[in-house]
Amino acid sequence: MNKKTLIRLEYYSLIFILIFLLSCQENAQKNIDCSKSANEIYENEVSDTSLVRKVFDYQKFLLEKFGETSVKGLNYEAYHLQLHSSHGHGKSVKFEKKNNGCSITVKCKTKGEWLQDCKEYAIGIEREEWDELEKMIYEFNFWTEEDFKTNENVLDGFTYLLEGNRPEAKKCNKKTYKLIARGSPMYDKIGALCEYIFEYEDQLKFRYEQLNKIK
Repeated sequence: MNKKTLIRLEYYSLIFILIFLLSCQENAQKNIDCSKSANEIYENEVSDTSLVRKVFDYQKFLLEKFGETSVKGLNYEAYHLQLHSSHGHGKSVKFEKKNNGCSITVKCKTKGEWLQDCKEYAIGIEREEWDELEKMIYEFNFWTEEDFKTNENVLDGFTYLLEGNRPEAKKCNKKTYKLIARGSPMYDKIGALCEYIFEYEDQLKFRYEQLNKIK
């Protein structure tokens, strides 16, 4: 075997090894990224089309009320919780994770003493604070719980709407968007999750008030 042939073989061997290593790294990264959703099993979609239409119409109403837009189709992760009562009280809390950092935006529609501590603000938050929210999302099985539960017999109640967007789940063959609705008094796992998110927002607000980042 001449020297030129030997050099060529060594060159192709290096290329093969490099491709192999990159492939292993890519597969390992995919396994890490998909670990959160690996065990997700989805129930059948809601068959009551009239209920689906009502929920999405109500979502549109609330988004307009708070001057917000849906997180569906965004190219980054986001979770948006909206609360609205039959008396017109309301609160919107949106968490977003973009390439340049994480943030929270809060908007309020208050009346009387209810939600009197609600404060409107928009600030950047730490990645660890986003991770804490995401931990709650997965612990309470947001992506696999039933989409819509309402109690139409309650006249003096409230509604939670929680939507999530995670475009990276597409490569894992998992859901990338979900909207969940809960009407009072639905104190199930998702109802508890919504309450915990509001409590978490209160903690963040207090923390950043102490740092003079929220006036």
